[in-house]
Amino acid sequence: MKLQKIVKQTNNKFLNMYTATYLADKEYNYFFCSRRANNIQNVNICDAVKVLPYLKETDEIIFIKNFRYAVNSYIYEMPAGLVDPNENLETATKRELSEETGAEVVSLTPITGIGHTSAGLTDETIKLYFAEVSLTGKQHLDEFENINVVKVKVNNVINFMQENLCDVITELMVKLFLAEQKR
Repeated sequence: MKLQKIVKQTNNKFLNMYTATYLADKEYNYFFCSRRANNIQNVNICDAVKVLPYLKETDEIIFIKNFRYAVNSYIYEMPAGLVDPNENLETATKRELSEETGAEVVSLTPITGIGHTSAGLTDETIKLYFAEVSLTGKQHLDEFENINVVKVKVNNVINFMQENLCDVITELMVKLFLAEQKR
């Protein structure tokens, strides 16, 4: 497949649609979304971060109950957000964690490299972290965010995820965290 051109279809603040035209044995059009204003389809850029916050002193994982407009429902997930221009990934992770939960990072450990969230739909990339945290402050939410902090004891976290709607990346992060705890 050879990329011929990319045409921007929408002009929104956080997410836009594109048409990519490819040539193989014939011409194909493929539609995808991107958060980027430039560097579309660049696999070496990290757009977002996501972090599993752990309160060691109480043996709890912090979830956020977040209203997600795209699915018209609350979903339990880990704090996450976009990386600002010229912001390093660790700083973005700490900022998002503080904004969404009021937590401060004690230690931060990367658990993945930069990877795609849904390569069939978007060029968005993300990096995942574990963090030992302390709850020290209050949330600083954007006007469109509706987020509640929920602490779950580690020994009850699997039941919690089975009883509540969680995003898949959150479930995998929790299961990896539990596996790491058993080592």
